Amino acid sequence: MSLQRFKYFAPPLLALLALCAFAPTSVYAASPATVNLDPTHPVAMQQAATQVAHAKLGVLRPFVAPPAVPAVGGSGGPQREVFGFALASSLTDPTVGYPSWNFSLLSTVAFFGLHVNDDGTFASDSGWNVWNSSQLTGLLTAAHSTGTKVVLTIIMQDFSANTPRMCSALFHSSTTIANTVAEVKAKGVDGVNVDYEGLNGSCGIQADPSWARHDMTSFVNNLRSALAPGAYLSVDTYASSAADPQGFFDIPSIGASADSVFVMAYDLEYSNYLRPPLSCSSFCLGPTAPLAGYYYNDTSTANQYAAVVPASKVILGVPYYGRKSCVASATPNAYATSSVVADSYLDASQEATAPGPGFQPGSFVAHRDANDPTGQERWDTWFNTSTNCTRELYWDDVTSLGNKYDLVNSANLRGVGIWNLNYGGGASELWQELNLKFGPGAPHRLGGLITSGPDASSWGPGRTDVFVRGSENGLWQSTWNGTSWSWNFLGGVISGDPSAVSWGPNRIDVFARGADNALWHRAWDGTSWVAWEKLGGVITSGPDAASWGPGRLDVFVRGTENGLWQVSWTGASWVWRFLGGVITSDPGAVSWGLNRVDVFVRGTENGLWQVSWTGTSWVWRFLGGILSSGPDASSCAAGHLDVFALGSDHALWRLGFNGTAWAWQWMGEQWTADPGAVCPVGTTTVNLFERGSDGSLWEMLAPGS
Repeated sequence: MSLQRFKYFAPPLLALLALCAFAPTSVYAASPATVNLDPTHPVAMQQAATQVAHAKLGVLRPFVAPPAVPAVGGSGGPQREVFGFALASSLTDPTVGYPSWNFSLLSTVAFFGLHVNDDGTFASDSGWNVWNSSQLTGLLTAAHSTGTKVVLTIIMQDFSANTPRMCSALFHSSTTIANTVAEVKAKGVDGVNVDYEGLNGSCGIQADPSWARHDMTSFVNNLRSALAPGAYLSVDTYASSAADPQGFFDIPSIGASADSVFVMAYDLEYSNYLRPPLSCSSFCLGPTAPLAGYYYNDTSTANQYAAVVPASKVILGVPYYGRKSCVASATPNAYATSSVVADSYLDASQEATAPGPGFQPGSFVAHRDANDPTGQERWDTWFNTSTNCTRELYWDDVTSLGNKYDLVNSANLRGVGIWNLNYGGGASELWQELNLKFGPGAPHRLGGLITSGPDASSWGPGRTDVFVRGSENGLWQSTWNGTSWSWNFLGGVISGDPSAVSWGPNRIDVFARGADNALWHRAWDGTSWVAWEKLGGVITSGPDAASWGPGRLDVFVRGTENGLWQVSWTGASWVWRFLGGVITSDPGAVSWGLNRVDVFVRGTENGLWQVSWTGTSWVWRFLGGILSSGPDASSCAAGHLDVFALGSDHALWRLGFNGTAWAWQWMGEQWTADPGAVCPVGTTTVNLFERGSDGSLWEMLAPGS
């Protein structure tokens, strides 16, 4: 696989390790209690910064300010911040540059970038030339047209002994601030990203051994004050910084001034290889951004940051690249026997399908990292006859990236950061994964602490009501009124998942299994909640209800013999009826028209069954699948059905009926309970509700079948 496009990103192993030598090797091997100063600063951004500064550029047309369009975003944008770096060296490349990006899925793009000289001025290099060219004009036009912010990255990186260049730049920070503010104003960008990467130290100020740390904080504070109100300010920091009181970054203080902290949580293989579970005596390959299983990992990093700054300010950086080397054998975490080089995502994803010279057919094998089964970081091996060695590559594909995106959602972080967009270019699977996890229909947290699966109803346009059991076993209502969500406690003592349905405007009926295992009912009559009433029975599941007309209610439960029962309100009384079968879950019910009810259950073989009232009789039908939860169903149009349940992989699956045929669809995520589904009145979008791994209520959207 050719790396010509990113060959600057492939230094010799010794040079690469030298860049990573933030502390003596003995420090890396020390116990976790040993204080390590900035042990996780990455190499990737330094290498790219060098390329940006010295890139060979063609003829550049001067910058022309595009029409002023505010980057305010819209309702169709991502649910969380999606922050991506844009390399100036390939900014307009049609394959990897901004013409290949989906700006509707990006919140912020950071132009990377302008180098800061020791005296605080900007370097007149290739990055400066692109910044002052029509390439920036094109980026601004494309981004602002979709409401995506563009910010300027200012770069100062120095890891030499005592970091003299960084110290000098910090001494001259007032010059940098003045020049930065002038450039932001002149180009009409939306703010600044600070990529100052160095080490803590006195910088010659004997009275303050941590002068660099303190002045870095002052620099951020002063930059915040100098920028116009509303300008966006982010600061790039190391994965270990939140737990490092003596490192270069004072995260609580910086977080007080910055809108966000971008955590450079990658290149962690260089910090992890000497620690368990690897304990390698020299550099060995491993995941560049492990989710868990290693000493430095994304999960602990997210927790450490959220403990010292609001999670709403934390952006978790992820790598669109991996690292590879020759190894002695195709074993996990093998020792590197040659230079360690890097693959962009585009190159890594094509190693097996578009191999370079020397690739031995049939030798390629893809694996998942056993040290971190939750992260599922990928590693590949193959034999290369040109180098006469086995090659090993660790990289993040959409599976492992998706697991990191799940962490961002479950930890309720501000968002995800991408280093960098040029390495992924227009790869459709990357954009699809971002859309799945953060797009308009992606999961978002509604809060609460719930102990059941949810159920939902809608009695009018812009109105959705979700019902759950709280930690005290009482019934809670979460209501969307078209503008915001609000919570309301409805009391009672319930066991299992509640159910809700509406048969008309401003009417809701809720059903639940009580502590006595009987079926209980409570209704909103348009003015107030009517007191609980006991409907009797001895039930062994949560109920689910449907209504095919005003005043008509049908509730479905599992009885003590594990069969399906129907409890119907005819307008005068409640009537119980046994429908048969042997079911192993709560039922899910929906009506798409007059005198029509469809009920879905999990059978003894864990497959999905449909029980339909056709207007004259009940009909059972096996629909297949392997379920690990009970189903729930919704209908957005007459004759159309959507059934949702967890599969054997605990991801969400949909079985949709479009009026003609059934079709299964994998919808991802890792859900923890039976889902709740409703198609709000006047829409064709299904609102899905779930209990998250954090115990909160979550919502995601999906188009109806």
